[in-house]
Order: sequence, then structure tokens, then C-alpha cells
Amino acid sequence: MTVRSGRFPWPLCGALLAAAAVTRAPAVLILAIASLAAWAVTELTARVALAHLDLAVAVRPDRMIAGESFSVDLVVTNRKPLPLPWLEVRLMLPEGIEPDPPRPGRSKASVGAGFAPRAHERVTLRFSLRAPERGAFVLGPARLRSGDWLGFVQTERAEAPGLAIVAYPVPLAVADRHRPSLRPLSETATRRGLVPDPLRFRGVRLHVPGDPTKEIHWKASARLRALQTKLYEPATSLDAVFLLNVATHEQYWIQADPAETELVISATAELVRLAAAAGRQIGLVTNGLDNVTHERPRSALGRGPRPIARSLEILARLGPYAAASAEQVFLRERGRLPWGATLILVTPRLEPPLAAAALALRRAHHRVLVLVIEAPAEAVRARLLAADLPVDVLRHGARRATG
Repeated sequence: MTVRSGRFPWPLCGALLAAAAVTRAPAVLILAIASLAAWAVTELTARVALAHLDLAVAVRPDRMIAGESFSVDLVVTNRKPLPLPWLEVRLMLPEGIEPDPPRPGRSKASVGAGFAPRAHERVTLRFSLRAPERGAFVLGPARLRSGDWLGFVQTERAEAPGLAIVAYPVPLAVADRHRPSLRPLSETATRRGLVPDPLRFRGVRLHVPGDPTKEIHWKASARLRALQTKLYEPATSLDAVFLLNVATHEQYWIQADPAETELVISATAELVRLAAAAGRQIGLVTNGLDNVTHERPRSALGRGPRPIARSLEILARLGPYAAASAEQVFLRERGRLPWGATLILVTPRLEPPLAAAALALRRAHHRVLVLVIEAPAEAVRARLLAADLPVDVLRHGARRATG
């Protein structure tokens, strides 16, 4: 959308034309003709000021850890044969994005510059920005402002580049990396692999020396004309599903405490990175709401860079509100969880209803680990420990933000 402001001084031009018609003086006539020529130049150059003027916005990188810097390029291309006397380009910044480094007297709401592009010239403006906190941000709009050659009229155009920036939670420096909460996958890989479940038949493979004779699949061997050994699904899995509770009050609809929410989100991000580094399949379930779509996100179980990026992006975009109570969401997901998966419950507080949900998941043949900011009541903790469900308390002094 193009907005035009200012106008040519028509009263003065009309007065000159009237005076030239009455007096017929050569000097007044010359002034009247000059005013008409000035109007023509003003009107023509104002109309074409922003015509055939392209703006491209690029961000590198568009995914980063909170506190890191990134660059944004504004590429302005003047495709017409006429130069511009001046042009101002400005990119509006959302709340949570600021120039890097910040300077006194410099606006934090936008970045931009002014220059005079020549005919058929391309100019690239590069700015360094920073996202101090985690979140998802959309840059823009970008505004182009110019005017006619004589300075009477100004035209402005706004464009929405639609560039999304995601700042992941800051990793946590851990005082003791051997704490149970930081080893959610306590089972270590062995040469034998996991114990197979004879009730969960998966298929067959070629029989090799050393395989037990009782596991030979005789029908498949006769059909394939080679000895085949039965394959079973493992009785336990190396999957890690993170259950994140963002609600800091028992009434989940109350806005969460920002400090505690940031702590559990950063702790979950650290655990996701550790699990991915160990080569595990990871998934994420939360009762939090996406700050942009206002929906409850979920990351399906998977291995590789895409599930990691999906989980970290969910953590970056979480807002301060919960969609439902944590126990309701986690128990509803029980049917989707893989058999024997390790569940890591990260929560600011462990109330009796959430503790009962953790016990229900434990009875469903899952290994459950609980990471909580504040120590639960002794009765709740004793009940969980009796069910072989370890609880680790994450005190504020035990971790600090890196960097």
C-alpha cells in the first residue's frame, strides 16, 4: 500500500497564472510557466518515485539460541532509468528483537538507512540484530519512503517480508552432570542389544552360526530355501519422550510464573540435546500453548536433526499459558507412547494429581523420571520412590545460564 503526503503549492501557481493573464508582463509570464513546469516535474517524479523499486529481505540464520546475533540484509533495487534524490528504508522490529550492539539514543523499534540510489542500481544494507530471549518473532513490515525531485510530495510504501525468527532456549551449565535427571536414558547400549519380547514378532532374518535352533522359522526357511531366524521387538525401547508441564499453579488457566517457566523450558531443551547426542529417538508432549498459533504443539517420536529442530522450536514458541492440566494431557497421550519408552517429566511443581498420573504411566510399563524445581511434599516423594520412580529437584543455584 502506497501513501502520499504533501502537495504542490497550487495557490501560488494559480496566482502567478492569473497575474500573467492580467498584466501580461514577461517576468510574470516566465514565473507562471516555471511554476507549471515545476508542477509537471513534481507530479511525474512523485508518481514514479517508488515505481519499479524492489525490496528483498534475507535473514542469516533464521534459527539461533537466545542471546546470539544474526544479520538481516535489505536489498534495494532501482530498476528504472531515473535516479532518486533520496530514499529511506526502514525495517520494523518486533518486541524481543533489538539492534546489536544497542547504542544510546538509537531506536530499538526499527533499523534502517537513507541514501540516494542511482538509475539501475542495487544497494545492500546489512544490519546486525539480536534476540535476547527465546521465542518466535516475525520481522516487518519494511517501509520505503521517497519523494519528488523538488521536495514537495513524499510517498511511502509498506511491505511485509513475512520472515520468521526462532530463538531456542539458552542451554544450561550443569554443576553435576551425573545427576539422575541429566541421565534420562540410564540404559546404556550393549553389544547384545535390548532383551527381545517373544510375544512381539517382527519378522525374520538369515540364520547365522550361533543363533539358537529354537528360534528358526521353519516355514519361512522352506519358502525361502534358506534357514531363517525369528526377529522380535525389544521388551524395552531406547525412546525418550519428554513431558513438559508449563503450569506453575494448580489452576492451569492462571498465567505461569515467567522465571520458573523459563527454567523448565531450558532444562527440557538441555535434556533433548543430551538425548539426541546419545542417538535416542526423542519426542515431546506439553500442555503449553504456542505463542503464535495458540494451539497445543506436539513433536512425534523420531531420530535425527528434524525431530530435534521440531522439539527445540516448540520449546522456543511456548507461551506463559497452559491448554489443560498436565495430568489430563499426559494420560491422554498414554495410548500413543511406545512400549517401554523412557518418560522424562519436567515440571515446576509436583502436585498429588500429577504424581498420580506419573504413577499411572509407570504402571503402563514405562520408565518415568521426574525433574521438578521445588521439592514435592514428603508423602508424595515417598510414594513415588516406593514405585521406583526417581525424583530430582532442580534448585535455582544448581544451574546457571551459559554464555
